[in-house]
Amino acid sequence: MNANTQEIERLQSIIHQYTTFFIIFDIVFFIAIVFIILFAIQVLKSKKQLKNSNRYLRFTIKGQEEERARIARELHDTIAQDLRYCRNLSDKIEDGYGPQISELLEKSLSHVRNMSYNLAPPDVIRNDITANLLNLAQNFKEHSKIEFRLTMPDILDSNFLTEEDNLNLYRIVQESLTNIIKHAEASEVTLLVRNANGDEPEGLYIFICDDGKGFDINEKINTRGTDGKHLGIVGMYERADFIGAKLEFDSHPDEGTQITIIKLKNK
Repeated sequence: MNANTQEIERLQSIIHQYTTFFIIFDIVFFIAIVFIILFAIQVLKSKKQLKNSNRYLRFTIKGQEEERARIARELHDTIAQDLRYCRNLSDKIEDGYGPQISELLEKSLSHVRNMSYNLAPPDVIRNDITANLLNLAQNFKEHSKIEFRLTMPDILDSNFLTEEDNLNLYRIVQESLTNIIKHAEASEVTLLVRNANGDEPEGLYIFICDDGKGFDINEKINTRGTDGKHLGIVGMYERADFIGAKLEFDSHPDEGTQITIIKLKNK
């Protein structure tokens, strides 16, 4: 009896151990399944949020471009026409103020034309980043006293850029140059455009450098306009994110600024 009792107790112990093992295994397996399901849900939510975010950015940018085009048409078809008519009338004034009025109206007309071009330049619709940047550089030279240098190879590989890529890269460079005119107090600006060098990933590399007063990156970049300021920089980041480009600022007070834009192939 003692031997049988011991054998029964041993078997019961073994059964208890296996039962405990399987219970623990089932609990761990269940928890793992729950975590996998939660992770999958989170991934799907992230993808959906990213998709919704990209869709929102696309509609936002499209809306901005349409509004720019509308304002440009208004400037060209109404204000510019009225200024041109007033200038023609001023030429008929016989007293000494006629030439001064005509000169003032001509300057105003020139400003309106420039504003209209910057809002919706006709050349930017072409799927040619080289031509677009050349036109932007020429416009900068004509309307700024800042010394400007453009370095770009005769043959630039940009065929991988989509129409959206071209438009948003143009707008980022345009905003960069506009900020330099408004805020940098620079005397020299360099725009360098090239493809990859050495071991760099294939793509388009754009560098905009100025010798201006620079700024505090932590104050003006990391806030991304949360203080209601620097909204132009926020727009640059949004456009870069939308087309999958990399945007970097390297600036320090009194040391100028370098802006780097990198758009890689297949990204």
